[in-house]
Amino acid sequence: MKLAAFYMLLFVLQVNAKVYSQKVTISQHNLSLEKVFRTIQKQTGYHFLCTLEQLKDTRNIDINVKDASLEDVLEHCFKDQPLKYAIANKTIIVERKAGIFSLPSVLFAEISGNISDSAKGTPLQGVTIQVKGTAVGTVTDENGYFKLTVSEGSILLISYLGYNKQEILYTGQQKLNIRLSASRSGLNELVVVGYGAQKKATLTGAISNLVADEIQTTTHSSLAQSLQGKMPGLQIRQNTGEPGDFNTMINIRGFGTPLYVIDGITRDGATEFQKLNPEDIESISILKDGSAAIYGLNAANGVVIVTTKKGTSGKAKFTYSHVTGFQVPTSMPKMTSAAQHMEMMNEANINGGGNPIISKEELEKYQLGLPGYGSTDWYDETFRKYSTQSMHNISAQGGNESVSYYLSFGLQNDEGLLKSGDMDYKKYTFRSNITAQLTKDLTADINLSGLSDTRNKPGTDFFTIFKQTRTSLPTESVYANNNPAYPNMILPLDNPVFLSDRDYTGYNETKNKAFQSTIALTYTAPFLKGLRVKGMASYDSNDELIKSLVKSYKVYKYDPTTETYVAFDKNNPAKISNTNTDRNRVNIQGQIFYNTTIAKDHNIGATLVYEQTESKSRYSYLSRQYSFYTNDQIDQASNNVQETRGNEGEAANKSYLGRITYNYKSKYLLEFAGRYDGSYRYSPSNRWGFFPVVSGGWIVSEENFLKNKVPLISYLKVRGSYGTVGQDNAANAFQYIQGFSTSGGASYEFVNGTSLNGVASPPIVNEALTWYVANIANIGLDVGLFQGKLTFEGDLFQRDRTGLLAYRSVSLPNTFGGALPQENLNSDRVQGFDISIGHQQKLRDFSYSIKGNLSFSRTMQMYVERGPFRSSMERWKNGTGNRWTDIRWGYQVNGQFQNQEEIYFAPVQDGNLGNTKELPGDFRYNDVNGDGIINDQDQLPLFRNDQPKYYYGLVLDASWKGFDLNMVMQGAGDYTVRFGQTYAGPFNFNGNSPEFFYDRWHQADPYDPNSPWIAGKWPATRFDANRGAMGLESDIWRKDASYFRLKSIMLGYTIHSAFIKRTGIKNIRIYVNAHNLFTIADSFVRQFDPEKIEGDYSGGYTYPLTKSYNLGLNVTF
Repeated sequence: MKLAAFYMLLFVLQVNAKVYSQKVTISQHNLSLEKVFRTIQKQTGYHFLCTLEQLKDTRNIDINVKDASLEDVLEHCFKDQPLKYAIANKTIIVERKAGIFSLPSVLFAEISGNISDSAKGTPLQGVTIQVKGTAVGTVTDENGYFKLTVSEGSILLISYLGYNKQEILYTGQQKLNIRLSASRSGLNELVVVGYGAQKKATLTGAISNLVADEIQTTTHSSLAQSLQGKMPGLQIRQNTGEPGDFNTMINIRGFGTPLYVIDGITRDGATEFQKLNPEDIESISILKDGSAAIYGLNAANGVVIVTTKKGTSGKAKFTYSHVTGFQVPTSMPKMTSAAQHMEMMNEANINGGGNPIISKEELEKYQLGLPGYGSTDWYDETFRKYSTQSMHNISAQGGNESVSYYLSFGLQNDEGLLKSGDMDYKKYTFRSNITAQLTKDLTADINLSGLSDTRNKPGTDFFTIFKQTRTSLPTESVYANNNPAYPNMILPLDNPVFLSDRDYTGYNETKNKAFQSTIALTYTAPFLKGLRVKGMASYDSNDELIKSLVKSYKVYKYDPTTETYVAFDKNNPAKISNTNTDRNRVNIQGQIFYNTTIAKDHNIGATLVYEQTESKSRYSYLSRQYSFYTNDQIDQASNNVQETRGNEGEAANKSYLGRITYNYKSKYLLEFAGRYDGSYRYSPSNRWGFFPVVSGGWIVSEENFLKNKVPLISYLKVRGSYGTVGQDNAANAFQYIQGFSTSGGASYEFVNGTSLNGVASPPIVNEALTWYVANIANIGLDVGLFQGKLTFEGDLFQRDRTGLLAYRSVSLPNTFGGALPQENLNSDRVQGFDISIGHQQKLRDFSYSIKGNLSFSRTMQMYVERGPFRSSMERWKNGTGNRWTDIRWGYQVNGQFQNQEEIYFAPVQDGNLGNTKELPGDFRYNDVNGDGIINDQDQLPLFRNDQPKYYYGLVLDASWKGFDLNMVMQGAGDYTVRFGQTYAGPFNFNGNSPEFFYDRWHQADPYDPNSPWIAGKWPATRFDANRGAMGLESDIWRKDASYFRLKSIMLGYTIHSAFIKRTGIKNIRIYVNAHNLFTIADSFVRQFDPEKIEGDYSGGYTYPLTKSYNLGLNVTF
């Protein structure tokens, strides 16, 4: 008989380090022997040794005993059964009565051991040790200790959630010391959640996490760009590439701008987050579902939690990192040359019924580029080919049993693309995180950080400068008569070369200084295991100083008849201004944590927190005009024309919150949390709100029917959550107080030359105004296969918001004189999903991982306050309630007119002008309702809006010996863009035209009205008044902007040599990195870069996104 036959497969656990009673209490009817044996084993600690075959044909029994001896109970159980038993030590050996009773010949021994984490050396509680092929096993206690009776030759299976499994052959050892290594799935990693940290394996909320190594694989001046494409549910879109702008959309699941929490304190927002030094960050977590309710106030859009690095025990480790590189625009639409421009100008005048502007001979001179007929590329004259960037960072990390520290200093320098060199950004950061063990039970954490940055720009904003490189005519030159002493006057606005030069137009300088400090004391109670009490206080300060100088200057026009230069004044008079903003915030928290384990299997955690925040701000503005410019000081400007204004603000909130977590055997998970928030904005009766969340999970892979029985599945968890979160930062404060406003009235002059401001009547008081509420539901599934080599995480979510602010749609008499208040009227819903799939493998010296993620969401307006509809058509066309918010209406294009006859018989598409302005090559539109007229009744819901519905990313990591490779690919889809202004037609603003309009319908010889038409992509060139219906909303203009991009690629090599180590250097890593290397998108959209927003007036005049090429160095010593 095989050895496994002596182990009863049904009785699975031996619980050690516990005192068992020799008395048994059972009261059951019709109970099987199997269940009786289980109960006896649980109450006495005795183990049964038998086979499944031996329990066949046994009868169920009735038993009713209390505090009976083990022997009496066994006699009752075996009475009239085909079995007999014997007791050896604490093992009950069962045999069939027909056989001769003898102990097995196999030698049994009681062994013990300890199991710990291989990296940290800490004991692991709850590790399962099981004899392979049997159900005999045990688990470790809180000290990682276990005892088990086994036979020589047995194979022990060691398994623990989040760690790699081990098989150990028992060959007679009395004591085993086993060290488990963490699995690559990262299930044992601690993930920072609201006011604490939890093991990834036992999380019940939808929380994504990145650690330092994953963040730093992408090198960029903005932290947000280092995260793009790496986290499911985190939607990031870079709106502009301007140095120091940090205008990046950061969104969780399409909910909106999230709350930012840095080292346990709620901070200012996305800009502050993006300015963080990536080298200082230990981890970033995002709370995507109702788990954000723990932050209550303003967490309805999700929460981004940043944890910075702390000290470690051991010798000091110094790290120096340096990155230098250059960047160029990802793309840039070209404008027409002088020859193309004049050719199109000629055609436009002819097509509008006029005569050629220049003769054919004159046009040929432009086409040949003869002297005096050259072409100016205004972009090339204003912008350089590339700009440079560099970053330096040095840090120290170390400590001992009493004090540990992390110190860092960083420097960043980004140049702009302007040739003048007058656009740049510089940033300095420092951080000091110190942890001190003041006493055996008292720990202090002191975190200090600071930032000082300066952003320089010309006195003219980038929008205007770049627009002028689009509109300035290529037939004009930079200097009047090509004389460098005389800047040429360029219409319609001005010469972009000089607009970008601070020596001519002035400058705008923004200086920002930020300081953050946090002090925390943590007391670990010696009298109650698992109890910790923490007090924390923080003070943040931010000072922003903006200095703006608008200088007057002269431009010139050359008069060849008199050979003189005629001067024109610009920006006259000159003006200087200073803007000062000071912000301060104090946060105080009191926290109590308690964790305990009851009866070894019931793990309970509790958190209680009191938090209050007070913030104050002060703003002032002062400006003066110059009688004549001297220097850039306020005091040197004139007293005659000056302006001052300012204000102060104050806000305060209080919160009480708690959380209870429970898990049974780390298998059944339950969590409840709630936050009671108070806001100063509302009346006392509506000032407080309670925001709860409940979540649960079931780790199916820990069930006996799966654990160690289905090798394919290493981890399987089902989880769900439902939470209520509040948002209050949209409402105007104090609407429950009636009062007149001194800032909204008219201006009156009762005394000649003396102006008095009147007061504005108050709006209706609304004491019922309160928070709007978001209810978030989430269902998730986490799967690990092949020992964590293949992982999957998926979530379905829905957020319903009610009480959104709106003004009631009612008619008021003209004599009312007041205004309606804000009310909690509207509602909306966001639905979607996010998934991530990962694979990792190690093959000797080569290891790799692939991680992909996808997030999709759409928003529907459920109720929108408005007046009644006047018709069913208006309801269909303009209704917004119970509709998706991303729909755009437009016309269906049915090709282009091929000849004049088609135009004559086509539906009228240009209003009162009929089709008199249409020409061959113009777009023709579908007459949807068949009435012979193209108007808004023919529009259909054809397009998505300009916000992507899905975002995705793919991260590839590989390493071989000293080499490492990282690639990040990302993209977005299901959205459109439409560019206006210069890009919406030729000669807009009487300026130049984009080169793509040169591919146009035109006559072979525009000087011959009878010459044939040559087809092109765009209609025949005309000035704005003669374009007909060319610009109607359609897929000609509104383009699908979906894209795929190689976001970053990094190749590095780490040098570990004996020679280097003798110098005191531990290792040197050299790497090259490229960012935004290539993009796949619609050919028309790609020239603008599909990720970038259209900007003001949909003009496309925002600073271009850039691709960068960098060389980096990391030295550890």
